[in-house]
Amino acid sequence: MRISLTSIGGLTATAALAAGVTTFGIGSAAADPADYTVLLVNPNDVTDSMAYSAAAPVQNPNNQQGVSAVYSHRDGRQITETVLVLPDAAGAAAAMNAAQGDAANRIANEKTQPVQVGTGGTLLTGSSADGSKSMSVLLFTQGNAAATVEFDGPPKDPAPTEFVVDLGQKQDSAIKNALSA
Repeated sequence: MRISLTSIGGLTATAALAAGVTTFGIGSAAADPADYTVLLVNPNDVTDSMAYSAAAPVQNPNNQQGVSAVYSHRDGRQITETVLVLPDAAGAAAAMNAAQGDAANRIANEKTQPVQVGTGGTLLTGSSADGSKSMSVLLFTQGNAAATVEFDGPPKDPAPTEFVVDLGQKQDSAIKNALSA
């Protein structure tokens, strides 16, 4: 299963966000841009195991202020976390909406449900377009941050909703704690 917090938005959102970050800075973010890794949550902290290994985090993915990391499970599943820090809550909501549209385009047989994570917590589940893997994508905002967590795994074996929500709530808390003024 691949759990991914990656890619918030498409090309249009990327351009708009880049312009917004350049024009307005990072708004209420208190974290040092060099230390956005504090926004990430290791899935091992949720599973109480060491089954996931982390690739090096990527600062400012796609030239957008924030951080992204991929966690690989020893059974081949992956979680990708991406947190973007935007000028304000409206920018974060726009980024989340763009990311939801992007995820919906990549997920076949999509089912969408609201979840109790951050603001606007939404979970999309289904399979990749080619059916080669299961996909669950959690999206939410917290203040001026937009988060996407993608879980990829074997076909017909999606991430358990309870696990997705638990990791998302921990992600939400990490963002809230790190970016609060």
